[in-house]
Amino acid sequence: MGEDLTRTFVAFFVIIDPVGNLVVFNVLSGSMSSRQRLEVAAIAVLAAGTMLVAFAVGGQEVLEFLNISDAAFRIAAGALLLIPAYRMVTQGRFLETAAEENPKPVDVALVPLATPLMAGPGALAAATSLSQSVGHEETITAIVLVLLVSFVAFIAAERVFGLLGESTMRLLTRLVGIILVAIAVQFVIEGLQVSFPGLAE
Repeated sequence: MGEDLTRTFVAFFVIIDPVGNLVVFNVLSGSMSSRQRLEVAAIAVLAAGTMLVAFAVGGQEVLEFLNISDAAFRIAAGALLLIPAYRMVTQGRFLETAAEENPKPVDVALVPLATPLMAGPGALAAATSLSQSVGHEETITAIVLVLLVSFVAFIAAERVFGLLGESTMRLLTRLVGIILVAIAVQFVIEGLQVSFPGLAE
């Protein structure tokens, strides 16, 4: 059980990527108060955890119940992320201007943090397959542990990036935007390849 849990933890750590999401979290919540940043971290982790545990327990039945294919889910995730990510590159902001002046924690916690970055197609697929191969208990335990690491990282983000300065943060915002655009495009490409296998050749 210990070996399975370790292997499952490592798999989710790589897929969820708490270190990479730390930069995104700090960019998106940079204008918020400490209490709001805590809310963003809590909402994102709880929402991602709910989705991942649901897929670990219910697996493919969840998408089948909603009549949603894996390909459609990947394309939707990419489309959901593409426009705001492009806005980060061109305008240096993730939300619309009006929302950016007084952002609410839920505005950035659910999208893009909870999904598709933390509980994206890859993580949800891993939750389904790993729960079948190593068991529900190990899979859910690994999910909880990785999300706890993510939560602690989010809480520490303000201190970690507080030394960088405003100009560095503006640069990071656009770099993160480019990365998010690439992730969004990759989601769409993967979805299209599943729908049209000939595209992968």
